[in-house]
Amino acid sequence: MTGMKLTLILDPAAAGVRASLVEEWEGLGGLVRMAPMVRHFDSAEVAIAWGRGLARRRGLAQIFLTDNRKPGAAP
Repeated sequence: MTGMKLTLILDPAAAGVRASLVEEWEGLGGLVRMAPMVRHFDSAEVAIAWGRGLARRRGLAQIFLTDNRKPGAAP
């Protein structure tokens, strides 16, 4: 495999935020996507810190963020 990408997807939840972290690898045979890790958090800040921590453990400097919450919602 040649490249890894982490995408953090934030979705609204009844209380707090639902965070899904998707791991993808671009390799010679195409794109490989793992099943997302899903967690619930009280705030988006905690969810983003969780995603960044997992990225650091994998040696990545950044994560990609998709925010599906309502426009104008506080991060």
